[in-house]
Amino acid sequence: MPAIRFRLLAAVGALLSACAPPPPPPQPKPAPPPPVRSDGVYRGTSTRFQADSRACPHPGVVTLYVQNNQFSYRWDYSTWVDSSIDPDGTVHGQADRITLQGKRDGKHMEGDVTNGICALHFTVTWHDS
Repeated sequence: MPAIRFRLLAAVGALLSACAPPPPPPQPKPAPPPPVRSDGVYRGTSTRFQADSRACPHPGVVTLYVQNNQFSYRWDYSTWVDSSIDPDGTVHGQADRITLQGKRDGKHMEGDVTNGICALHFTVTWHDS
């Protein structure tokens, strides 16, 4: 008798579970946030971390005008380092024997500019004009 009860209970359980509604479909993944705008004015400062010559540029206030993900970094009075921002936030540029490498993350951008003898580190933040 116990085997019959067990089979009967198993059959009733199978019937009840067959009548249950199917589980709801999984929720769609939320859309990724829109990319942060990179064009605009970035303001901040630079610090010098290498100066093997008295002719190295001075650190100070930095203002970058980014348009179409491109900008020019002022190395000294007559030298500008043409630079760009890749979609992944990588920042890079170069001029005569000068390289710029950095990263943009949201409204923040920082990087290093060097010619092997002199080097500056800059940190800037995007401002609404």
